[in-house]
Amino acid sequence: MIRLTISKEGTQKITEVCDKCDCHVRNLTVSDILVKGDTDMKIFDENGKEVTRKEHPHQTCRCTDCDHD
Repeated sequence: MIRLTISKEGTQKITEVCDKCDCHVRNLTVSDILVKGDTDMKIFDENGKEVTRKEHPHQTCRCTDCDHD
């Protein structure tokens, strides 16, 4: 799963955590999870590339310990 943590200072942190054991898998950026919804608007990432994907690749998250179960 994807976890968003916002500190009291307003710092945001996006991480991928294991769906099974809830351990940290890796840190993510907004670009890692940015998708285009059902809209005619053009959505662009921070590099100026148009976002066309409807899903991000982090639908199922597994750490290396749980990945082979």
